[in-house]
Formats: sequence, C-alpha cells, structure tokens
Amino acid sequence: MDRRKFVAGTVAGAGALTFPACGGSTSNTATSSAPARPPPEFRQFQTWDGGSGPNRAFWSRKLLLPWVNSGRGDWLDAKQAPQGSVPYAAGKVSLGPLKLDVTSLVNRWVRSGLNRGFYLRSGENWAFTFAGRTHGVVSARPQLLVVSRSGTTVIECSCNAMWSPSTYKSNDSRATFMVAKDNQFAALQFDISMLTEPVQSATLSLTCLSFKYFGTLEVFELNPPEFRNGAGALTKRSGLANKFPFDRGLSAHPSVVFAGDFSDISRKRWQTGGVAPITSQVKDPNTGSTYLRGLIPRGETAGCTLERTIVGGTSAGVPVKTETELYGRYYVFLEDDWGSEVDANKMPGWDGRFGWWNSAGHWENTTGNGGSRPTGLKVRNAKANRWEYEGASMRGHGGTRSNDGNPYDDLFWIGSYMYHLDQEGPYGESIRWPGIVVGKGRWYCIEQYIKMNSIAGPFDETGNGVAIKDGEYRVWVDGVQAYERTNFRWRRHPEMGIQGFWLNWYHGGMVPAPRNMHFRMDAVVIARAYVGPRNERL
Repeated sequence: MDRRKFVAGTVAGAGALTFPACGGSTSNTATSSAPARPPPEFRQFQTWDGGSGPNRAFWSRKLLLPWVNSGRGDWLDAKQAPQGSVPYAAGKVSLGPLKLDVTSLVNRWVRSGLNRGFYLRSGENWAFTFAGRTHGVVSARPQLLVVSRSGTTVIECSCNAMWSPSTYKSNDSRATFMVAKDNQFAALQFDISMLTEPVQSATLSLTCLSFKYFGTLEVFELNPPEFRNGAGALTKRSGLANKFPFDRGLSAHPSVVFAGDFSDISRKRWQTGGVAPITSQVKDPNTGSTYLRGLIPRGETAGCTLERTIVGGTSAGVPVKTETELYGRYYVFLEDDWGSEVDANKMPGWDGRFGWWNSAGHWENTTGNGGSRPTGLKVRNAKANRWEYEGASMRGHGGTRSNDGNPYDDLFWIGSYMYHLDQEGPYGESIRWPGIVVGKGRWYCIEQYIKMNSIAGPFDETGNGVAIKDGEYRVWVDGVQAYERTNFRWRRHPEMGIQGFWLNWYHGGMVPAPRNMHFRMDAVVIARAYVGPRNERL
C-alpha cells in the first residue's frame, strides 16, 4: 500500500504504516444536494441459473443462503410435508415434449402470493437433459401455460437452475439442465405476478433432449430460505438513542463513551487511522449530521482505517485500564458503484489487537489481522525491552457481486470477520449473520456488542491464564438482532480487553478493488448499554 494514498493519523496495522497528520486539506465538506433514491424492493425466493445460484450447500451462492438439507436441497410435497414423497405432478420422460399438470400448485401460489418455484427430481440413476430458457430452439424452452377465466397466458421461464450434491460449483444451466436420481436436481421459476384470479389449469411444458432409458420426472414445490433486508418487517428494538432525536445530546448520557458524526476526522476525534483521498464530509440536511463519503479506490485495497481508541497505554507499555463489555453502533450507506466480483470486503467492528504501546502514543499491533493469528497472551519482547499483547480483531464483513445477471446482485450478505483463539487457520473466520442482507441506496443501522471471555487459572509468571469459551458477540441490524454467539475466546491475560472501535473499510484480501467503490458512514456511538437506531423524529 502506498502510504501517500491516505490522510489522517497513524495506522497500527499490517506493516505498521504511518500516514501524515490530518489537516483537513484533502477532505471536502459539502451539503447533500438531493435525498438518496429509494432502494429497490427485492422479492423472496429468486435464484439464478447463470452460475451464482444454487449448489450443494447454498440455495443462493450469491447471498450465501444455505439449504436446510445440504446436497439435495429443500422441497415441499403435495401434502406440504418438508422433504415429503408425494409429488404435485409426475410424468413419463421420452425424447421431445413433456406436459405436467401443475394446476394445484400454481393456484396455491396465486392465493398465497408466495411463488417459491418448482423443484424437479427423478427416481432414475441416469440423467434426463432438458432444454433451458436460452436454448437455440425457442419452442423447446420451458413454458408455463395458464388458463383462467380471462383467457390463456403463456409464461416464459425466468430461471432453470441446476445443482449436484457432488460439487460446490454452481452451474450455468441457462441453455440446458439435467435431472437424475441422487446426482442432479433442478429449480424452475416463472413470474406469475400477472395472475390475479383463480387458475383453471396450469401446464408445465419441458422438452427432453437426451436420456439413456425411459423414466419418470416428479414435480414438487421448492422450499428455499428467506432473507431479511435490514430489519425487514420485524419490530425494531429502541435503546439509549430513542430519547435523543437525531442523537443530539446523546454524548452526554452517562452510559455513552463516545458519540459523534464525521464533521471532524482529525486525530483529535479519531486517535488513529486515515481515509482514502477524495473522501468527503457531507452535511445531510435531513439529519443535521455530517457523514463520511468514503472510497475504496480502484487498484487499491484500503478505504478507511479510522479508529476510536478506548484504551491507551501507560509509560510501562501496559493498558491504562481494561474494557471488557461495550456496544458499538454506526450507520452505513452503500452507493451505486459498490460491490466487487473479485473479493469480499472488511467493514467496521471491534479491535482488540493491542500489540505494543509506542512513544507516539498509540498501539502497534503484532497479531490479529493480516494472517497473523492471535494467541491472547501478554509476552515480553526481550530484544525490544517491551511488553506485547497478541490480541485479535473483530471486524465486519460484506459480500461480493456476481456480475452474471443474478437478480440479487445489488444485495450483499453481511457478517463478521473474526480473529479469535479457535480459528482454523492463520486468517480470521468469516461468519455470516444468517439470513441478513444489505443493499444499495439506503442507510442501515449496525450495532455490535462484545463481551470479552473470562480467564481462569493456573496463571503463569506473566499473568497469562486459561481462556474460557464464554466470550459473547451480538449484532443488531436496524434494531433487530441478527447474530449471537457466546463461546468466543480472544484473550488469556486479564489486562487485555477492547482496544477500540475500528471503522475499517478494506477490499479483500490482497487483491485490489476492480473499480472505485463508495460508501458512507455516520452516527457512531460507543456505549455501555444498547444504543439502538437513531430517533429521526423531532
């Protein structure tokens, strides 16, 4: 990384880079000229046949939404029994057209408004190959023929995805797809949103292109997982912020350690870190706050490393205190150019790396990011004559684009990138907050609670003990709990705890961003009690 590409403070990170002090000269303050465009609405249950759809583990590889039953996937039978054996329709397969009566299932979708799609399976060991929705022979493509009181509607297939329990690969099955017992399964979807009245008949038309022997094809209802965009329709939990409209005066609350926007990005407010060039501070007339319009530049990896340090060090190089339990809340907005098909990205979260306390007055980490796994120990560096703390980081994590036409390409899975004592390899553990996605063009409130693990004896001469698996991490997105885990281990020494809240935006990995990617941040709060979403009513 070119250290000239950042401004503000000092970063205690990989390579311990030092950036010039921030004077505000490379950061512009502006007023938002127009409100953000409303975010698009996304329908549930859509998958894709272009390569980022289902595989043996996931219903949607794009959003990393897992099957309940890995391998074959999930379905409902005609009695609405999960993984049941009674098909909605069945037909004998030979070369050429195959007609299947799916009236009862389509009527069910029209009545409920929940169109999950068709799940196809076969009892035969050999594969049936069917024409897909982009097959060269138009008449061979899958169709749904629907007859109602208003007439006949021919609906083209929007997706014919295929997967195999034998591989994690997601197939591009747009032209052809296969179905075979225990080895190939297919999901077919049709947009029936134009159907508003009871269906008299519905016929699924397929064309078999090749097979080894005759056999039977069965039709069930797909039963894919659902996701939540932010809070979805769930009730938000309010907290400390509810009594302070637009967070005004919140910083004076006795439970609040820090509260502020980005009207000041100097070292005075953010003790360490920097921001990429062309970063702006924008006054939002809707909230009265100033948000950071950040950037991960094309060809670079880092976009922001600002950190609010909670625990500093003494002249002896040990923490001045130990913080073991805190809540951290911030707001995030992903702009239209956000998203990389190359790699995922790091996002804000907690920092417990520590390392050693330098003469400039900040921590220089030695472990806990960049592939250096933590030990949780306090150790003496005899050569440098100093104490070092081999701690961990607990950042956020965001998903990738697919760029293959997936209908969910503007949505991203979100989670944690967690360094801890029990991670499998040198790099942090990627943890998905289950069923939670974020999109572009709207603000999300993300709050992360951490409680450090306890430590038991025996203790060595330095004071390192045994790390107990009782460290806690909880997350709320838009005021609705999104994640909980209560068995983390981060530390072995009681002087270690929470170092600070790390507003880290980083592409990858080591591979640089393929394009400019803009994000916004606002309304950071660190507190000893749950903060909750901002009260935006005066």
